[in-house]
Order: sequence, then structure tokens, then C-alpha cells
Amino acid sequence: MLLSEKYAPTTLSGIVGNEDSVKRLVSFGAEAQAGKIGNPIMICGNPGVGKTAAAHALAYSNGFDLIELSASDYRSAEMLGKKLMPANSTRNLFNRKIMILFDEIDEISSRFDKGVESSLLKLIKARKHPIVLTANDFWNRNILFLRNEVEKLEFKNPKKPEVVKLLVDVLEKEQKTVDLLIVNEIAQRSGGDIRAALNDLEFMIDSPKELMEHMGSRDRKVEVFKVLDKIFFSRSFDIARNAMFSSDVDLGTMINWLEQNIPIRYISKKGKSAAYESLAKASMFNDKASRVNYYGYLRYASVIMSSGVAIANDGSVSMLRSYSFPSNIKYMSVSKKDREALGKIAAKLSPILHTSKKGILNSYLPMLKVMIDKARTDYGKDKVDDFMMNSFRLEPEEIDKISDYYQLR
Repeated sequence: MLLSEKYAPTTLSGIVGNEDSVKRLVSFGAEAQAGKIGNPIMICGNPGVGKTAAAHALAYSNGFDLIELSASDYRSAEMLGKKLMPANSTRNLFNRKIMILFDEIDEISSRFDKGVESSLLKLIKARKHPIVLTANDFWNRNILFLRNEVEKLEFKNPKKPEVVKLLVDVLEKEQKTVDLLIVNEIAQRSGGDIRAALNDLEFMIDSPKELMEHMGSRDRKVEVFKVLDKIFFSRSFDIARNAMFSSDVDLGTMINWLEQNIPIRYISKKGKSAAYESLAKASMFNDKASRVNYYGYLRYASVIMSSGVAIANDGSVSMLRSYSFPSNIKYMSVSKKDREALGKIAAKLSPILHTSKKGILNSYLPMLKVMIDKARTDYGKDKVDDFMMNSFRLEPEEIDKISDYYQLR
């Protein structure tokens, strides 16, 4: 389980920062307990600041059973109705109170069923239960129809000292050690995004310090795991595309993340095949943009890698395993000697494959590793090595280096 999931707050006192907003949620819960069901609260703020965690903590603290709807549930009025069926009665079978959470309500798209808006308004006006909504942007035009029906509650990014304290507490509970300078750097780069900070902390546990400099800045609206979730679980062209467009994650980096995690998330051969086909096309456009210096191709790459992979989802998806970091990130933590060896291999392959050394290290060598291992199993090591030497001018020890290093997990 990811640290961001393991240490999600179960009470409102566990929310980092936003004291005034948390106090309002406490009073909102008390009012609901007393039978006063006021206007729904819409918690607004940047991704990762704790909006959804606060809603969950509110329900848990007050003993409410939570009916949660996310972006994929906003596609039609019929889908909304089915999900909200348990809320048709005042209490559930066990006589427990109910709270309804509309998570990421601003993900409602103009392409979805127009009946969704009227269904939501009808539910809000005839509400029997406390309702909480979360949104990144209260002023998003998609939710214009809700502004006069809800109470806005702003969540701001926690300050760096608050994030540092949380990370240190997590390390103590995990009985792990990370240099305090790195903890401070993680907090600084997170920009107040708690989920991102915990994900980075998990990455740095038991990793060499040198890896920190390759992690990049967290100064972006949506970090990698958030984008991956939207792509793998939404099954929506628009949601996946918008997640990619709203992120500052480099396209080449996202290609690597998707390549690494398609086999983790997608179960069926059909889904994997369709996803990899889209990813291959996206990679082609991404590489071509660099070669011909025409960056209009990047838009094609962005849409194909996000929406193409999303609609490849045939419903057979696994949520059991955590995301795996791409092999090119692991590459940064190996010895200088190994990096030099792989760099020489990439230099040999560059004129043959007509792409840069960086592209070969990030994309081609991991795929070659899979091809080499499978071919050796099917045809034997000697035959495969002869082919690789004749076709790619690689020495036997270089072929072994590719196979030994790029362990895709």
C-alpha cells in the first residue's frame, strides 16, 4: 500500500493545515448529526491538498456511511441514479446515517449526458443527507450551475514546515530514515501537495541520495500518479486528455510511466495490446517532434498516449498493485560504471534506430530487454546473440548488460 493511502487521515484532526476550513467541517458534521442538513459544502483547492481525505475523515469521524461518486460516475443521469440508490432511504439497512461525496465534481464534461446537471440539482434541492463536493477550481464553467447551491470551502496548500512535520512523523512510524535535507527538499518541491510529498518520500526510502536530483520539480497542477489514475481508471477520452493537458509532466517521462504500468493495471491481452499500440504511436510523434523541430506533433502524442490508453480499458483492470517506477528512473541510481556501459550501447544503437541516446535509454532498451529474454527462451541464447551482433553490432557482454539491468517490474 502506498504511504499516501496508508497515512490518509481518519479524523479531521489529522488534516495538515487549513485550520479554519477544518473547523467549519467539524461544525458541518455536528449540524448533520443534529439533523440539520444545510447547503452542501464544496471543498476547493489544488490537487493533493487533502480535499478528498478531509471528506472521508468527516464521514468517518461522524459515523456516516459514505456514498462516493467520482468522475466516471458523472457520465449519465442513469449512472448517477444507480449509484445513489442507497441514498433513497433516510437510513441504510444497519440504521447508520449516510453522507454523499461528489469527488472532483468539476470533471463533469460538456460531452456527458445533459441530464446529469438536472439530476444533481434535483438531489441537492431535495437532500435528505449531508452532501460534500470537491473541486480543483470553483470557477470552472462546467460547474457554473452549482455555485448558488453550495457553500464554498477553500483548502490552501499547506506550508513547508507542516509538510516536513508530516513526513518526519511518517518516517518514525515506518521506522525508516531519510536524510533531513532530503525531507526538506521533498517538502519544498511538493508545493504543499501532501500526496505528492508522500509519494516522493516513499521513492527516496532506501534509495541513494543522488536520486533526488533526478526527480524534478513538483511545481505542476497534477502530478504523475494523479494523471495515471485518470488514464487507467476513467475510461473517458475527455478526462484522460484533460488530465494530461493540465499536467506539466514531460511527455517522454509519461510515456515511460505508462509503458511500465500498463501490464500492472490492464489484465486482458486485448486491453494491453490496444494500450501499447496507442503508446507506440504517441512515442513516434514525440520522437518526430524532436527530430524535425516541429512541436505540433506533441499535441498528437499527448492525446494518443492519454485518451488512447484510457479507451483501451475494457473493464479488466487491477487495483491491487502500486505503480512501478520506470526503468529509466532506476537507471539514475545504478553505478557510474553501469551507466557508462549503457550509454555506450545507446551510442551504438542511435544511428541504427534513428533516435537520440536519451530516447534509446528511456524507451528502446527496456523493450529490447523483453524481446531478448523472450527470444532466448524460444530460440536459444546463441541464436539470439548472433542476430543481435549482426543486426545491432552489439557484443555478447553488451547484450547481457541489457538483459541483466532492465528488469521491468
